[in-house]
Amino acid sequence: MRQSLYLLPGTMCDARLWQPMISALEALSDIHFDFHFLTIAQKPTINDILDDIKQQLPDEKVVLLGFSLGGYLASAFLLKYPQLIEKLLVIANMPCALPEREMKERARAVAWIKRNGYAGIARKRILALLDKSAHHRNDIVSLIENMDKSLGQEALVHQLLATTKRENIFHQLVLLNQKKYFCVGENDPLVSISSLTDFQQLDKNMTLTIFEQAGHMLPLEKPKALAHWLMGNLTDHT
Repeated sequence: MRQSLYLLPGTMCDARLWQPMISALEALSDIHFDFHFLTIAQKPTINDILDDIKQQLPDEKVVLLGFSLGGYLASAFLLKYPQLIEKLLVIANMPCALPEREMKERARAVAWIKRNGYAGIARKRILALLDKSAHHRNDIVSLIENMDKSLGQEALVHQLLATTKRENIFHQLVLLNQKKYFCVGENDPLVSISSLTDFQQLDKNMTLTIFEQAGHMLPLEKPKALAHWLMGNLTDHT
């Protein structure tokens, strides 16, 4: 059996984000996976980014997995191109507008970077994204630093500017029959578990999994648990 997976990374992440989960997945299953690493194009709006994603996909239904920003884009893609999605899997994101506070923080960050340049993500910021149980994981910290460095200032400014204006799209997603699988770390500082729980109660096609002792960076913090979650959902034919 072969299974294709199309993966959308988060802000300032690339294909390296997925490698721990992929290793766990390949050790767990006899299924042969074909992984397709999608990229977030430097386009001016979310709608333009979605059109670019469409160009990266085959003209057939796919299983789309998105992390963080990639999770929002994956949800928005399902809404725009439902005929192209078989299943939607979202890690550490909810399909909502950003809080006003975060939008203002992004605007301040972009203004600061344009004045002073960008020296890379701060270690304090990385640790804020991780559960305390992962604060000693220098391998995770280094990987996040390296992905950030590879993408650089231009990508960061683009991603902050182009993807800040998000719509609340959950109530539109509810109307679609595709299976939607969401997961989040119990200590994720960027995602409201209560909001996701409310959404789940409205959508009969949505399931929500909460990982204990985990923060925002689930693919790096909990790759084995995430591989099990993914396998269960890929084989879910209900």
